[in-house]
Amino acid sequence: MFLKTVKFKFNGEETILYEISALQRIEYIGYLATVSKEIPVDGDEALRTQMASIVGVKVASRLVAMSLWQANINGPSVDELQQQVMSTWPLPAISQAEFVVLEMSLMLPPAKEAADEDESVREESATPEKSTPVS
Repeated sequence: MFLKTVKFKFNGEETILYEISALQRIEYIGYLATVSKEIPVDGDEALRTQMASIVGVKVASRLVAMSLWQANINGPSVDELQQQVMSTWPLPAISQAEFVVLEMSLMLPPAKEAADEDESVREESATPEKSTPVS
């Protein structure tokens, strides 16, 4: 199998998290688009905040479930694993696991320091070099 794995430890428990596959990435983006529609565009700000929090938990637990599904693709479905994660994992564990999967799956923007280095390299290469005349 080509997918990366990492041992995820939280509160004395340990599980293996997997990088998500290319197909899962497509499914995840579709899921994200679908559940994002649950956040009202207009209306009560408190309701918008509440719905954004709920969607955040759903999205994070879905990604973790997709990762866990790779351990046994013939076992429980991603939907079943998502319910299990939301029912049995504390929110900090879901958030940390989400970050690990996003990082392992190369789905995070580059770190600030790396982005700054990339920008300075681009600026240097965009600056025309002065040439000394050849006599």
